[in-house]
Amino acid sequence: MSWVFQSLKNYAHLRPDSVAVSDGTRCLTYAELVDRVTAFSQELRRRQCRRIALCADNGLEWIIADLAARHAGAMLVPVPPFFTGPQVSHLYETSDIDTVLTQATTRPPVMPSPEHDRPEAEIGGVAIYRRTPTDREIALGGDSCCKVTYTSGSTGTPKGVMLSGTTVDAITRRLVESFSGMSISRHLCTMPLATLLENIAGVYVPLARGTAVCVPSLASLGLYGSSRIDRSRFLNTIARFGAESLILQPQTLRELTAAVKAEPQNGANLRLRFVAVGGAKVAEADLDEAASVGIPAFQGYGLSECASVVALNRPGDECRGSVGRPLVGIAVQIAPDGEILVGRQGMEGYLGEDTISCDWIATGDLGHLDNDGYLHVTGRKKDVFITSFGRNVSPEWPESVLLHEPEVLQACVFGEAMPYNTSVVVPSPSCTTEALAAAMSRANAVLPDYARVSKWIIADEAFSPANGELTPTGKLRREAIAARYLNTPDHERAPVAARVPPSTELYEGTSP
Repeated sequence: MSWVFQSLKNYAHLRPDSVAVSDGTRCLTYAELVDRVTAFSQELRRRQCRRIALCADNGLEWIIADLAARHAGAMLVPVPPFFTGPQVSHLYETSDIDTVLTQATTRPPVMPSPEHDRPEAEIGGVAIYRRTPTDREIALGGDSCCKVTYTSGSTGTPKGVMLSGTTVDAITRRLVESFSGMSISRHLCTMPLATLLENIAGVYVPLARGTAVCVPSLASLGLYGSSRIDRSRFLNTIARFGAESLILQPQTLRELTAAVKAEPQNGANLRLRFVAVGGAKVAEADLDEAASVGIPAFQGYGLSECASVVALNRPGDECRGSVGRPLVGIAVQIAPDGEILVGRQGMEGYLGEDTISCDWIATGDLGHLDNDGYLHVTGRKKDVFITSFGRNVSPEWPESVLLHEPEVLQACVFGEAMPYNTSVVVPSPSCTTEALAAAMSRANAVLPDYARVSKWIIADEAFSPANGELTPTGKLRREAIAARYLNTPDHERAPVAARVPPSTELYEGTSP
């Protein structure tokens, strides 16, 4: 039995009538939640569901299905709602699932297989679809692989990180202990539950502390896709639920801060006591701005390979500019080249690859530990950037799609800590701005929303070794391109003779 479920049973015995989960219209007490999870896990065992994909919006059903799969000893694979059809198919195939769960009122975004296009059963608001597996050798159940969390896809083929039951329980307990002195009665989930951070820190941790978990649908929160938000609805929903804690990405923190400034009367109704911010780099100015309107925001750091949280600032234990001290029991060291290394916390490896046997996980992030033990993250080791909505994107991916269009001669994509991606584009000869806009729209149509280019800048001249924007071997010099087009005001740039408009032009993308 998992430690999280044992905690649920303890609260069901001590406080059976206390609310455990609510979606705004329906509630389940701790006793009712334990009963629903137990019954559903028995059904999963009876049907021999062993490798389960969970495709559902935030809600009671998601939490029940997730907890039941763990209790049944199955391997659960949450499906991110922002994945494209090909990415979902890739997830099905690489994890070799035999079952797909979704809300009874919806259909999976991609059907498991042609012969299984109807649910086998509908139980407690959850539809059960089956898929014929190939019986690959994948660790299952117990203390082997209980959960596979797929990255948001820095390329077109995201990887599945395998996590053991021991790891999931350990990180949950560490987070519970970290907040032992803080009184929080209601946590509101604002990220998709398929996101490991919200799954563990926003569901398991509150339930293990006896805290009510609020799980309205993402649309009712005002969240659409992975990068669009209705800030007024977002603010009003937080106030309506009386949330005392949240987990936000940097961009959603900015949106909430702006909403409070625009609607101070609703901002005054907030009861927030703790807001964790992570998933991408957080500017100190954003934390200061949030604090100025009464939002208690604290920066943290983690990654899926380490089962979500590695370090976190907390009330009474904060160093502004850092991501906090590593959690108790998590070892962090800095490699000679400045890369942050984290002691392996039980990650089994990537699905389809050899099991990891090393003691340290290379994060790909650069940073340092100060004399007081606070971890500071200073940048990315490689070119992969993280948008302000927490999505990982390898720029070579959207660039390759853009270059597939004949109107695009060269492209360099940026998005680190931005709410949208921007590309500096060199059009092909005689290409009009209208033709370029049409080409960008076609490229965006085949990309998921977090990888699309929403704004683009027409370059003054082609990238070349002569102007320092290409290496001698033809690779993009991204810092030089950013310095010229993203970091320098137009009026300070030297005039350049060009076969495209001589001054930089900014165009809004046509795709959402």
